[in-house]
Amino acid sequence: MKNLFQLKNKKTGARSSLLLLLIFLAILLPVANTFASHKIKVMALFTDKAMVMIDGKQKLLKKGKAYHGVTLISADSESVVLEMHGEKKKFKLGSEITTSFKKPDPGKELVVWKDMTNMFRIHGSINNFSTHFLIDTGATSVALSSQAAKRIGLKYRQGTPIQASTASGIAKGYRLTLNKVKIGHIQIYNVQAIVLDGSFPTEVLLGQSFLSRIHMVRDGDKMKFRKKF
Repeated sequence: MKNLFQLKNKKTGARSSLLLLLIFLAILLPVANTFASHKIKVMALFTDKAMVMIDGKQKLLKKGKAYHGVTLISADSESVVLEMHGEKKKFKLGSEITTSFKKPDPGKELVVWKDMTNMFRIHGSINNFSTHFLIDTGATSVALSSQAAKRIGLKYRQGTPIQASTASGIAKGYRLTLNKVKIGHIQIYNVQAIVLDGSFPTEVLLGQSFLSRIHMVRDGDKMKFRKKF
């Protein structure tokens, strides 16, 4: 009887230990899945450029250019300043860095408030180049002037030539596809855009080629955006 009791007790203890382990993993795994890390090594330095190894891939970063959430802020022959998921740090040649960051929640809402001109504006990026957007639900696509396109390095003349109607009449333009457009934590790939020759529009318009691919709700003086799953 004693041996039988000991055997049952051991089985009960094993089940309890297994149950505790499963509970622990159930708690731990969702937390672990919200974080990621990068391994970075500074390979070579130039003026406003740096050759870096990011997660085993060698990449030449230029000033203002980002790759996998790593942006080059400045560089010279001695050091480089990198912004990694919102945090800026200075590194010397040969530095090896392991950085962890919280993954963006695709279900999280992005809220944009109406400004003093009664318009909705937000900071974002096109192909990893920083820019400001005027949210225009009446625009069929992302639209920008050739001046703005040159500033962010778009080779827009490789796009399809078009004629577009503007407030000043018919304007020459180009239709092209942007690799990536991002606002807040929301980023959309392969976004259609139009570039018009000259200085019009005076702001970069965030139109329906981007807006139609996310959830958007107008709520009084604010707009709420959420990425579609």
